[in-house]
Amino acid sequence: MPELPDLVHIEARLRDAVAGRRIVEARTGDPTVLRLLTAEPFPALLIGRTIHEIHRRGHFMTFALDGDLHLVINAMLAGKYVLGRREDKKAKDPKSMGFAVVLDDGTELKYVDDVRMGKVYVAPSAKLGDIPQLGSLGVDILSPGFTLDAFRACIHKRRDQVRRFLMDKTALASIGNAYADEILFAARIHPKTFCGKLAPAEIDALFAAVREVMADAIEEIRRRDQPIAVKVRDFLAVRGRDGQPCPRCGTTVRAVRVGDGDACFCPTCQPATRKLFVDWSKLRK
Repeated sequence: MPELPDLVHIEARLRDAVAGRRIVEARTGDPTVLRLLTAEPFPALLIGRTIHEIHRRGHFMTFALDGDLHLVINAMLAGKYVLGRREDKKAKDPKSMGFAVVLDDGTELKYVDDVRMGKVYVAPSAKLGDIPQLGSLGVDILSPGFTLDAFRACIHKRRDQVRRFLMDKTALASIGNAYADEILFAARIHPKTFCGKLAPAEIDALFAAVREVMADAIEEIRRRDQPIAVKVRDFLAVRGRDGQPCPRCGTTVRAVRVGDGDACFCPTCQPATRKLFVDWSKLRK
């Protein structure tokens, strides 16, 4: 899944490639990916419309079209955006191709999803709130509204584990698995720490880590300037590095189950504040 720093890069590249262009063709490779919140039939409702704006909100990408219509994509677990050229109209689309539009300059934008969990919505403004999750997103962590006071208010009275809080899209829009690990590593907080046990200084450090980690990742991905289908992760400190030495102290990075997924962390830099089933601090090598 593209996470927020990826999506910032994708948003910029899409804006350069498709803003101001007219849709001349639209198709879907799997009707279960497409959700129409309008009575007009597909693909006729998109043909001839111009894409005026591209806007990211949390993990959603929205394309504003003529006639108060919006194309909204939620890439979810495995979705990818692919920009290219529509070369062979007779070529059969692979099963992973969920949705595509061809523009008046020959550019083709495809949404590709190997597991087809993501969704593509077409909706007027009045029905954007009907799109699952979109209307319930919390504060966008890249927006001016994401302040220390707002963050303190979000975490106040939370009783879940801090990693689950970070990934709660109704609180913060939006942090995924990779950057939840990176933020906690930067803040030196164990992923299983309960929010209610965080000291005020730790909450402030966590807020600072969100801003710093995201800003650094956005800059690194922008600098690399890879195609938008490429997920750039090799610069991350702990995510995906289970069994490797911590870049800060050399302790072996470990993975532990938190909720529905695994969290990567350093047992030395992020010590547990309560007794856990496995004491990783005693298994540092």
